Amino acid sequence: MPSIRSLLSTAILLPMLFLLLFSSCSNEEKNKEQHYKKAMVYLAENKDKEATIELRNAIQIDPKYAEARYQLGLLYLKTGEVKQAFDQLQRAATLDPKNIDAKIKTAEFYMLSRKKEDARKNVDEVLQQAPDNKDALALLANLELVDGKQDAALTAIDKAIAASPNEDRLYAIKGRALAMKQQFPEAERAFLKAIELDAKKISNYATLSAFYVERKELAKAKATLEKMATALPDSPQPFLQMASLELMQNDVDEAEQHLTQALKIDPKNSKLKASVAEFYSKRGKVEQAEQLYKEAIESAEKPEDFEAELANFYFDHGKFDQAKVELDKVVKKNEKNATAQLVKAKFALKDGKNQEVLDITTGLIRDYPKWGEVFFVKALALSNLNDQKLVKEALLEAIKLSPGLGKAHSLLALLSLQEGDFETAKKEAATALKINQRDFQAALTLAKGVLFSKDFETAEKMFNELHTKVPENVEVLGSLGLTYMAENKTDKAKQTFEKLLTLQPGNAKAFTFLLQIAQKSGLQKDALIKMTRAQIEKAPASGELQILLGNLLLSNNQPDQALEIYNKAQELAPENPQPYAMSALILTKQGKTDQAIAEYKELLVKQPKAIGAYMGLGSIYEQTGKGNLAKEAYEKILTIKPDFAPAANNLAWMIAESKDGDLGEALRLAMTAKQQLPEDVHIIDTLGWVHYKRGSFGLARSEFNQAVQKQEDMPILRYHLALALYGEGNKKEAIKELERALSQKPPFNEKEEAAATLQKWQSEK
Repeated sequence: MPSIRSLLSTAILLPMLFLLLFSSCSNEEKNKEQHYKKAMVYLAENKDKEATIELRNAIQIDPKYAEARYQLGLLYLKTGEVKQAFDQLQRAATLDPKNIDAKIKTAEFYMLSRKKEDARKNVDEVLQQAPDNKDALALLANLELVDGKQDAALTAIDKAIAASPNEDRLYAIKGRALAMKQQFPEAERAFLKAIELDAKKISNYATLSAFYVERKELAKAKATLEKMATALPDSPQPFLQMASLELMQNDVDEAEQHLTQALKIDPKNSKLKASVAEFYSKRGKVEQAEQLYKEAIESAEKPEDFEAELANFYFDHGKFDQAKVELDKVVKKNEKNATAQLVKAKFALKDGKNQEVLDITTGLIRDYPKWGEVFFVKALALSNLNDQKLVKEALLEAIKLSPGLGKAHSLLALLSLQEGDFETAKKEAATALKINQRDFQAALTLAKGVLFSKDFETAEKMFNELHTKVPENVEVLGSLGLTYMAENKTDKAKQTFEKLLTLQPGNAKAFTFLLQIAQKSGLQKDALIKMTRAQIEKAPASGELQILLGNLLLSNNQPDQALEIYNKAQELAPENPQPYAMSALILTKQGKTDQAIAEYKELLVKQPKAIGAYMGLGSIYEQTGKGNLAKEAYEKILTIKPDFAPAANNLAWMIAESKDGDLGEALRLAMTAKQQLPEDVHIIDTLGWVHYKRGSFGLARSEFNQAVQKQEDMPILRYHLALALYGEGNKKEAIKELERALSQKPPFNEKEEAAATLQKWQSEK
């Protein structure tokens, strides 16, 4: 039993503890209020850093201090720290449900990040407390517009206007809703009302001008911007908007004058200097652009942002050493700088590190989902990985976000050309050229689109114009030669291909066309062989020319000489699958397979990693029906050299043709082969065939189209293209391609099968 003394001690101690605890709490409450009050004073004095520190101190004492979090959120919003602003305002709205402004701003953040349901939930909560709150009603109207509900948007915005009839932004929202309903006169009146209520707000003029541009009323758009310039004489924005309008009309000189005026009005604006520098950069005025970027760096509070832009500029103009210097400067100051990360991705792309590019761009897209150039760089990496479907998706997103990104239009044009979509190719190439008249690839793609659309006269004119500008470009000469052949201008075609071969003696494709012309003129096979040997003397290291010679010797019943040439081709072009297959074919026909197998195996005893020997074995085993042994040979090669294209290609084909084959593995192998040899028609055909077997008919069609464009005289390629077209449901085009395949002279093993397929398709209703 406790003594009276101990009970008395306890009785005295407990009140003292309570007193101390209460005193501590009281002090903390007092301290947090002092920090908050100091912050408010600093805010009034525009001392943002000091205010931030005090507000953080208050929140550290009391994490549930809603008002401090709200003020800190507003402060972060002011300083452009968007993520931190959202975090604080969202927390403030949760802690204090009566803080309507915090809820509205949180809803705005949700809307900007495309979380419509979360935004709507916050707006509904505000309207339950304050049904006539104009900010909540305006946000609701915007949400309805995003969902395409114009009538609901008008109901909300009219209610907001009734509550606040003199607020200009509400009329701007109403104008957008009316424009979406195609009530254009009413929309125009709403936009004009917004300007009437606030003639000093830039966005009111910009919105009306954009409305006129969309309606193609360019004169009205220009008049609006001129009115804006008069109302805002100290702002560069009217002249920037005018420059943008003039660039749409391809009036570069006028645009440059207005950009110069903008700089005169605001000569210390680093962002403006960087924007004008970008304009100069796109138009090839490299020195002026570089100078403006440097001036932007000198006058900027955060020079690293513009150093990153300068690095990007240097990279895009091929000045990689200078780009690296600027990039290193930025990374030392701020490793997470977004533009620096983009330049890093470009360097990785240059070095062939495609997965690294995808890792960087994925992070950038997460943080900056509306940055078009990031999607374009991602598309380039995907293109290197031969993922055409994802390439197209990334390009379309890049163009949607940045319609003026000429490089994206140019690449989409090239992709469409490869897919056989010539109309899209021409349209996108023309757009790219409108943005950048010096885009050579776009000009070439446009001309090719015209050629493949069979407008030969126009194509001839376009290729001749390109040839005048770049007289030694072999791709232009090759395309011009093809155009002459399509027009039956044989002499001009011959002269063009001969000129090409003086520039590039080993160009087997151009020489193939010369052989065709010579054969049509009556030259016999002996003369064609002599002609080919003469060309090989000019390009002795060309494995492709050796293959042509081997094919001619074989067709001239000279198999031993052909075999010798194919062996030489294997030495010169070990990555090309064709000479291995042709050698195996000859040995099989001669009954020398056992001898050849023994020789290859003997070589492997001496040289266990002799890839050529394994390829020879694989080809012979494949042609003699020993599929398992062929697969083993190809798999062995891939353990020695995982990206060896011929083995990957042949193994992909065998897997695709085998019953219950792993089509995913076949696709991986086929893509590996194409990544190494993107121009080889046999490899392109294999990738297309794997796509076809997987039921990806659109992807298959794209590959087969590329193969046909590269070698039009191979009927098997057209047969495969026809199958893909039929799989897509394009029966008319499929029949057309199959008829063309069967009409071509070169034989192919599947000819009877193709004829039966054609008959079946033609009999279908």
